[in-house]
Amino acid sequence: MSMNWVEIIWTMMATASLTLGFVHLLVWFEQRSRYASLAFFVITTSVAAFSASELSMMEAQTPAAYASALRWAHVPICMIALSIIAFVHFHFGSGRRWLAYAAAAFRFLTLFLNFTTGENINFEEVTALEHVPLWGGIAAAVPVGSPSLWQIVTQIGNLLLVAFVVDASITLWRRGDPVARRRAALVGGSIVLFIIGVTGLAVFILAGAVRAPTVLTPGFLVIVLAMAYELSWEVIAAAQLAAKLHTSEINLRASEEQFRAVVESVPNAILLVDDAGKVTLTNPQAQALFGYGREELVGRQVELLIPEWYRYAHESHCQSDAADARARLMTIARERYALHKDGSQVPVKLVLRSMRTVDASFVLVSLEDVTEQRQNERTAARQRDEIAHLSRVATLGELSGSLAHEINQPLMGILSNAQAAQRFLARDDVNLDEVREILADIVEDNKRAGEVIKRLRALLKKGEMQKRPLDINSVVDDVVRLTRNDLVNRSVALSTELTPDLPSVFGDQIHLQQVLLNLVMNACEAMESVVKTPQVHIRTRRTDGGVEISVADLGGGIPPGDLERIFAPFVTTKEHGIGLGLSICRTIIDAHGGRLWAENNGEGATVRCAFSLSDHAE
Repeated sequence: MSMNWVEIIWTMMATASLTLGFVHLLVWFEQRSRYASLAFFVITTSVAAFSASELSMMEAQTPAAYASALRWAHVPICMIALSIIAFVHFHFGSGRRWLAYAAAAFRFLTLFLNFTTGENINFEEVTALEHVPLWGGIAAAVPVGSPSLWQIVTQIGNLLLVAFVVDASITLWRRGDPVARRRAALVGGSIVLFIIGVTGLAVFILAGAVRAPTVLTPGFLVIVLAMAYELSWEVIAAAQLAAKLHTSEINLRASEEQFRAVVESVPNAILLVDDAGKVTLTNPQAQALFGYGREELVGRQVELLIPEWYRYAHESHCQSDAADARARLMTIARERYALHKDGSQVPVKLVLRSMRTVDASFVLVSLEDVTEQRQNERTAARQRDEIAHLSRVATLGELSGSLAHEINQPLMGILSNAQAAQRFLARDDVNLDEVREILADIVEDNKRAGEVIKRLRALLKKGEMQKRPLDINSVVDDVVRLTRNDLVNRSVALSTELTPDLPSVFGDQIHLQQVLLNLVMNACEAMESVVKTPQVHIRTRRTDGGVEISVADLGGGIPPGDLERIFAPFVTTKEHGIGLGLSICRTIIDAHGGRLWAENNGEGATVRCAFSLSDHAE
């Protein structure tokens, strides 16, 4: 017996519903947390079961057969309603629970009354059937009978279901994102429209106003398709996300390989340390620096590579950097000692850079072995000290005449006073008070000569730079005493303007005396045959950043193009000079962390020397 078109369509709708349901049942088996997919499977199987009951009602030949088919049709309808509630709850993540519980309770009550009152909850009794013609010559059965008063329970349950879905959809819509709004409009809208339409049609059919069969399966199928579309969209989105994650994983792996290649190729030793202080990555340069193999470094605490005497300070630095949010974001450069495997200590330049990933934070440590650099610096310092010593000797050679006079004066005084004392002692009436005065003069002249010799010995002494806190005004006083006679012989007037209570400068006294002595001698030579009354003015003052000494003359100034050039080696304006004086002075001041420069003052030139305040200063 061949099937008519109604049977074919209803069978196709049931098959399509079941197919979609089983697809998402498999999805639920793979991801057990997707309860919306499980609820959808229950809906589709219930729709298929209802389509069979509905087809039986349309093809019923007797009132009893129709009433029985309608009674059993309420079972899948109940399951559909309950599954819709579950689907909306899990998929929307919204909706008032008391509305869901109320709608479910009335649906259970409807099912109970369906089997306990009359022939079903819709009819007290189905007395007859009418056959309404459909398209193609097919007729469908329509019931005639006494409507049941209990069907009001069914309508209340439908209204509660509509209220729950509307409330959940509105809440979802208010979240604002496009996906949530599409879900609320598509799924929520199709459910609400179908239930309202079905409820209205049922009221008209039961009231006898409309003579038509109850056709609900196409409407249920619309809801199923809307839900399937929404769930499939999520599956597609999940697949796209998985593809993106796979691509990101490939890119990340490629980035890691590139990072490792860079780390392997850089000349510095590289360590990657996690927030627990363990080495997670190293390169061959680090293995050569520390004397460990890769397997000996990776997974070990970084303290293994730090000298024991510095570990406590290292922990303090780490704690302070961890507490400072800015320090975690910037690169920090320090000079430290690294501990070799054999126990020796290697001077290194250390650069730290904080790195953060999604899961953890790291510190990228770059180490440069500066052993050779330190040796070169010590060699350069020795050479600088030797050149500075030769320059001092040369400068003192120029002052030898005035210095000899400076020493000769107290010696002549000592001789004269000693001879006078001899004469007084040769007398019979010795005046001891006069002898005491003569002896006091001899002691004073001896101290005077001794101070000159002491200053000369200090300047002539050869040795490394010894820095300590200095009173810069005392340095000026010493140079003034050394050059006093030479300035008198040159007819140069020297004036000083020394600011009292200046902060200490951390430096080497002999080297700073040498710089100031050289500047005073240059000022004197710049004024020879230029002015009739040469004057040199030495000034000390406090600046915003530290202390400054300036030596000013009236020698006519320096050409603007030579203000920086005069500090270059072998550049001189003297007839017999070799051009190393100012170059050595700048080297000394640079070694003190200061700055030396020249400028014109209108009548001559002023050379300024600035020192920044040191942590060692008082």
